[in-house]
Amino acid sequence: MDGFAIAAGAITVILSAIVRLIRTDAAWKAVDEGYAGVDHVRDLTGIFEPRALQDVFGPPTMEGGIYKVERAQILAARRWTGWLMGDLKLDMACIVIGVIALIWTPYNALRILLHMLLLGAVIYQVGGWLAATGLMRRRS
Repeated sequence: MDGFAIAAGAITVILSAIVRLIRTDAAWKAVDEGYAGVDHVRDLTGIFEPRALQDVFGPPTMEGGIYKVERAQILAARRWTGWLMGDLKLDMACIVIGVIALIWTPYNALRILLHMLLLGAVIYQVGGWLAATGLMRRRS
């Protein structure tokens, strides 16, 4: 791949991961502070159907549909779509890979490895946005 494609891919991964980090961190903060709404729980677990959420966590409260869940409960119920829609460690890894791809140009096998890591980060970010798009489609 040429330098422009690497730079464009790295910048795209970095920006996408930053947006997802902000959203995921806000959802985890809502869980930790005890005001996790349906949207927060859906984003973190990847469980899209309201009936399935109630089966796993019980019904939400009557005041605004708040779920009284803890971090351990969400991690135990998390599906692959929840991991795709946002994981703090994976998004931080994507940012690190993007920054390394922007500032360092290795040679030979390391170059191939870096390109493969960047491609993996791009696939993870695109998969997350596709999962979020599926969630938006199911909401409407």
